[in-house]
Amino acid sequence: MPRRQVVAPSIRSAEIAAWGNDCWLELPGCTKVGTEDDHIVPHAHGGKDTVPNLRRACKHCNASRQDRVLYGYGCRLHMIVCPPGSCDREAVDYIAQHAKPTDPVVSWASLAAAMRVDEADMEQRRAVAMAWSAAYRQFAKSRAPLDVWLVRTIPASRKHPQMLAEWIALDYDIQVLDPGYTESMARARNDMYRQLVRQWYALHLSQETIDARQAARRQQLAALGLRSMPSSVPSSRPEW
Repeated sequence: MPRRQVVAPSIRSAEIAAWGNDCWLELPGCTKVGTEDDHIVPHAHGGKDTVPNLRRACKHCNASRQDRVLYGYGCRLHMIVCPPGSCDREAVDYIAQHAKPTDPVVSWASLAAAMRVDEADMEQRRAVAMAWSAAYRQFAKSRAPLDVWLVRTIPASRKHPQMLAEWIALDYDIQVLDPGYTESMARARNDMYRQLVRQWYALHLSQETIDARQAARRQQLAALGLRSMPSSVPSSRPEW
């Protein structure tokens, strides 16, 4: 990994003059005030110390982001969120309609089938969850201009309890596929899945609420020169 360089004071001054000193990331736990220089195209990917590629970030957000890329500046992550037990239907159909045949797809159900796990065994279920998380982390940091489709039920984990907010901050494409509570409960195979369905609906996830949050975030990104509005394509997507 290339060694991080200290941004020259003259460049930092121009960066603040152009984009302000507020933290651009606004990840969960953000302290709002920029104290560090963050590279839009990560330094590890060859991102330069230039005003167009720098925005101010608080120490917390800069560390939390690591080298995850903003949507369109590497992998384009499409997050499909649906109730437990529905992934094999709504998600598969949605991805089949929107993805290219060569696009990578990461889903708990597919991983569990490939790993031949016993879904009643919690240790084996954790192994599947770890495999999903590892794939997500790898694609989230990838510089390759791929469309990647990731299916998840609960948009949270122990390490990332506000995972959904992180996705919104990084401008991922998020789709909520909800067949309805009655249908989801009917599909639940056992008491464990019925409890997971109740947990999912207690989150009150909906496409409408996520769209509203994303619209507000995308206005912020547009003001920072990182997105065109209303186009869904970032205005300054780099050529790899």
